[in-house]
Amino acid sequence: MNTIQTRYSALQNVTLPARQVTELMAFLQTDAFFQLAVAKTVRWEQLKRYFHGRALNRVFLSANLSGLECELDGYKIITMEKDYFRETDVSLRKLKMQQLEGAVVIINNNDLAKPETRGDYLQFYEECLQTCFVVWDWDNHHWLDLSTFAAAHSDVYAPAHHENLYLLTRYNWLTAGPVYCSTVQWSRKLLTDSLADMLNTQRAAQPLGMHIPYSQFSFRMQVISTLNQRYPSVGFSSPDFHVRSAADRLKEWYSHQMHWIAPVLNDVPIRIFDALITGGIPIVPSSMQLLPPIRQIPRQHIVFYSPTDIVNAESVVLAAKEKFECGGSDGVVERHRYALEHHHGSASIREIIRFVSDAMGDSQRAY
Repeated sequence: MNTIQTRYSALQNVTLPARQVTELMAFLQTDAFFQLAVAKTVRWEQLKRYFHGRALNRVFLSANLSGLECELDGYKIITMEKDYFRETDVSLRKLKMQQLEGAVVIINNNDLAKPETRGDYLQFYEECLQTCFVVWDWDNHHWLDLSTFAAAHSDVYAPAHHENLYLLTRYNWLTAGPVYCSTVQWSRKLLTDSLADMLNTQRAAQPLGMHIPYSQFSFRMQVISTLNQRYPSVGFSSPDFHVRSAADRLKEWYSHQMHWIAPVLNDVPIRIFDALITGGIPIVPSSMQLLPPIRQIPRQHIVFYSPTDIVNAESVVLAAKEKFECGGSDGVVERHRYALEHHHGSASIREIIRFVSDAMGDSQRAY
């Protein structure tokens, strides 16, 4: 008899999670973490004294986040060029450091992906004592060698997922959020200007779900491959996706009524909000329905699938089709405006600035 206990007992290496956590808890008790916390507190107190009475209104934003073309009332947003920290000219590096003085620098963890770029960034972080560095980490659910570095070498650390926070907060006591992944590949202007096209385009009644292949996540690969046999528009994306123009990528998204979401590790992926912001219905694993911020999405705008639906997806796709057609043009507008208000990158950047301001102890700053 295939009871739940039978299935549970059949799991391989069932004691592994408990052993890992026990070892991790012991690791986190070492005095080195206390000393790290003291050193970071000293730096933070220096920053607070410097910024006291100064306007927190200049923000340098990573080139990896340039697609959102962030504009916030009351703030001067300066987009950094790609590989900003990779500066071999000593005089130019010094000039860049001077430019960052009195500013908040918000970078993405992908800015630190290569070991050599971490070294370049580290020089800026250690020498720019009048600059507040924030790392918005999109991969703290699995890329832990990078996440621990990012947490330790940032003044405010903003993870995008709720995983591993018990670990990462030991590297940085000023951990904010999570600040979930949000739409950053399209600007607010492009999205609002394209609303008429979203409404007037004849959309395919099949799910779009072209995902980047990650071989280490075999279950996800299997899910996508299984769906691809029934729906060719669900599969693995080509490397040239991000080379295409923003308008071209946007048109592909709003050409479908629904979007199949296959998360990496049950994380809250950006694709959910890209689907909503382009007026579509996201199809999301039911295991995520009660997680923030998914539980806040109005249920007329989202569909959930179970493990059995991966093999027999027709009923779920039909449910998404019915929700899309029932909502009509009003539903497209509602989803677009909901995501634009709550889950566009501009809202995330404002949230990060609010965290910085609160940590500075100045709740009266405009944000």
